Amino acid sequence: MDTATIRVRPAMGGYAATLKGKRATCTWSHEEAARRVARKVYGGKVDVVNDYLRDSDVAAGIQYRYHVTHHRSEA
Repeated sequence: MDTATIRVRPAMGGYAATLKGKRATCTWSHEEAARRVARKVYGGKVDVVNDYLRDSDVAAGIQYRYHVTHHRSEA
């Protein structure tokens, strides 16, 4: 999987996350919005980790940034 960056911005009483042209929202958690869009794109065996914002993100209204990680299977 190539590097996948999720950008999260405020949206009408909640958060909207975008990844590779897909969008997911959540009213109570920016992390959950990021997790939902990651699972929409890559399936259920992924999670997200927080990342640092860049100056260009702040200028574009982005409040949070995440990267997609894979869950390791228990063997």
